[in-house]
Amino acid sequence: MPPSLLIVNPFASRIRAAGSADALVPSIVSVLTRRDGVAPDVVTPERATAVEGHVRAALDRGVASVVGLGGDGTQRAIAAVVAGTGVPLGILPAGTGNILGGVLGIPTGLREAIESLGAARPRLIDLGDVALYTTDLAEGEPPRRTICAIGCGIGFDARLMATTESVDKARFGRYAYLLQAVRLASSVTAVPYRITIDGRVIELEATIAMVTNVGDLIPGVLRPRLPALPDDGQLDLFVVAAKGVVEGLRGLADQLLRTTTGGDSDSRTLRFRCHSARLESTPPEPIQVDGDPCGTGAIEVTVRPGALHVLAPRGSTGSVT
Repeated sequence: MPPSLLIVNPFASRIRAAGSADALVPSIVSVLTRRDGVAPDVVTPERATAVEGHVRAALDRGVASVVGLGGDGTQRAIAAVVAGTGVPLGILPAGTGNILGGVLGIPTGLREAIESLGAARPRLIDLGDVALYTTDLAEGEPPRRTICAIGCGIGFDARLMATTESVDKARFGRYAYLLQAVRLASSVTAVPYRITIDGRVIELEATIAMVTNVGDLIPGVLRPRLPALPDDGQLDLFVVAAKGVVEGLRGLADQLLRTTTGGDSDSRTLRFRCHSARLESTPPEPIQVDGDPCGTGAIEVTVRPGALHVLAPRGSTGSVT
C-alpha cells in the first residue's frame, strides 16, 4: 500500500500556539503507519494556497489517503483535489468550526480523533460545485469555481464569518461565531433577494440565504428537525427574511423546528431540497464558502452526488461504502 499524505496547517486556531502542531505529528504518524504499513509523508505548506499542489503531487505518485490537520478550510482544499478519485480524506479537526468532522461523528478532541483514524472507514458524501460571481470580476470574465463540503451562502452568515476575530476563535472555538452574531444582531436588515431553485425563481426580501450539504449549526447541539444529510444526493436551501433581532430569532426558530420543505415570496423562511440553486441580492451581499469569506456578489451551486470519500468512525450516521 502507498503511504498516506499528512497535511499540517500550523495556523489552525486550535494548534496555533508554538509547538502545538509538532507535538501532535508523531502520534498521527504512528497511527497512519500502523494502518497503512508504511510511514506517511508529512507536509506543512507555507501558504494555504499551496495545499492543492501538494495533494496533486501525492495523487500522481500514489497515496492511500490524504489527512488534514486543520480547520474546515484545510479540509475543503484537500477535498477539491481528491474528489472523484476514490482517495479518502481524513479529518483531524484543528480549526474553529470543524463542522464537517462534527457532522460525520469524528471526535472533537484531537487526541481522540487521531486514534479514531486507525479504525475509520471510507464513507461517500456529496459535494457542491460552486461558481462565484463576485463583483471584482471584469465584464465577460468567467466566475471563479470551487467546491463546498459544508455549504455556502450570502448575507448575514457570510458577514458573520468575515468579522469574527481570530482571538475569539482561539478562545471560544465555534462559539465565537455565536458571540459575534449577538454583536451584529442590531444591524440585521433585509434586502431584495432572487433565489433560483432547480429553475424556479422566488423573489423576496431576506437577510441570509444558504445552500448546505449538512444541516448542523453546531454539530450534535444545534440542528434542524428536518435534517440536511451529506449523502442524500441533494443540497438543502435555507432562507431567512428578518428585519431586526426579534424577526431574526423567529426565523432561526422556524428553520430549526419546521418539518416540511416549501415557501414562497410571502414566506418568512424558505426551506427546499434541490440539485442546484443560485443566490443573488441587490445590493450584492458578502459570500462565504465552507466558512471562508469569498468576496461579494452572487453564487451558483450544483450538487455532486457521492463525490468524496471521507474516513469516518464506524457507525457514523448515513450510508457507509
